[in-house]
Amino acid sequence: MKRGSILWVALCGAVSCVYYNAMWRAEHFATEARRAEARGSALEARSWWARAAEKAESVVAHHPTSRWADPALVLQGEGLARSGACERAAAPLALALRRASAEALRERAALAAAECALDANDPTAADRHLAGVTTSRDARRRSRAALLAGRAAQLAGDYASAATWYGRSAEPAAGPARARALVAAGRTAEAIALVDTLARRQFREDDWAALFDAVARTAGPEAASETLDRLLAGRRLSPGARARLLLADGDRFLAAGEAEAAGARYAEVTRLVPDSTEGHRARVRQSRAAAARAEGLRDLVAIRADLTRLALGGGGSAAAAEARSLEILLRLVLDPEDPEEGTAFRTAETVRDSLRAARVAGRLFLAFATDRPASIFAPKAVVAAAALLPEARDSLIAVLAARYPASPYTLALRGEPSPAFAAAEDSLARALGVETAASMEPRFLSRVAPPVPGPRGPLLDPPASAVFATTPAPARPRAPRGELPRRPPGARERDDAPVRRPLPSPSPSPGQPRDTS
Repeated sequence: MKRGSILWVALCGAVSCVYYNAMWRAEHFATEARRAEARGSALEARSWWARAAEKAESVVAHHPTSRWADPALVLQGEGLARSGACERAAAPLALALRRASAEALRERAALAAAECALDANDPTAADRHLAGVTTSRDARRRSRAALLAGRAAQLAGDYASAATWYGRSAEPAAGPARARALVAAGRTAEAIALVDTLARRQFREDDWAALFDAVARTAGPEAASETLDRLLAGRRLSPGARARLLLADGDRFLAAGEAEAAGARYAEVTRLVPDSTEGHRARVRQSRAAAARAEGLRDLVAIRADLTRLALGGGGSAAAAEARSLEILLRLVLDPEDPEEGTAFRTAETVRDSLRAARVAGRLFLAFATDRPASIFAPKAVVAAAALLPEARDSLIAVLAARYPASPYTLALRGEPSPAFAAAEDSLARALGVETAASMEPRFLSRVAPPVPGPRGPLLDPPASAVFATTPAPARPRAPRGELPRRPPGARERDDAPVRRPLPSPSPSPGQPRDTS
């Protein structure tokens, strides 16, 4: 063989090895991305997919006619789509769907295009891409297509079909997604029963957390808590994952006003992982749950002392931020700046709405009405106390009827028309320092002069500022009719200034031509 031929073969082999290695690395990154997805590490998976797309794009750009061009083009689109860059994925995916001859490559491109359609809230386009893949001969792609078809049906509001599609998928996310679809379809009992089966499958923390939230919204926090207990009993989870699920369960109880159950869940977390971030956050939230169960201000004083000790003990930035937020609320309640009417009422509302301490808030509202019986807000305070102290409701309603029979709040409580109710609420808003809608209206006045119809001429449009001037401005001299206005000495004619023409005389003399300009 001639020397030139040998060099040519060697060069071709070297080039082939270069882009083969690039494609191998792209496939390796995609494999790592799939493994991260199986572990539930979404952020890590996106990073691997982005690296896979970058390598595949390099192969497509430098070797567009090689036998790896189509696989690289598909992998580029997949990587961009599954890394969150769907806008950049649109072009390579569209080209791959037109050009790829292998069925497997077309199905992979269709799955990636369907994911991007779902991210764009377009379930119709997703269904169009998935039409042929849901019956694929490849079990893995068929399973992935069923998962995406379930997402499309759920996005379209067809929860029953979504549950059916999820049931055909073996993807780790399909089981919890099916349970959520059953909850949304009103079949909560089926969803809860499904948990016992799902507990033996692969665990993904985010999927399960969303399921418990869905159960709590439809069946209440108790049902969600029981479902969580069954999951925890059937699986061996890491202490961190178990603690986060328990912490979220306590939050659901606290949001529902069940402070005692919330405190019990937080106590489980502190026993399970006492020195972790979750453990420190659970201690702070135990203080919040204790504040919600408080009977009086003395209880809040003790809670603030415990909270100060927690803050001094550290516990990470997240727990420290929560502790500072709770400490600020307690300081507003226990150390009011002034004893004015608005401050006292606002303190009671803060205890009710932010601390969720119903009994303390009810007693503060009663104290307000007792200390200020002549205030127009005293009846509102009695109404608020009646809602927070159910054992005293009947007696408080009797006080309203006896002392404040004509109050707008008493009439509103009875369901009777009260024209003065809105005025009383505005007065209370001003006392609390809240700006009402009426006081905000002048800010939105237009500062643009209204348009002037008809022919336009010099000095016929007043400046916009003159419309809103508080004092009349001195009259500006106008040019005599039929003459152009004179410029000040030294002023130059602007190139972009409109052409000024003299106005026609109101009554032209006989024989004088009329100006039609």
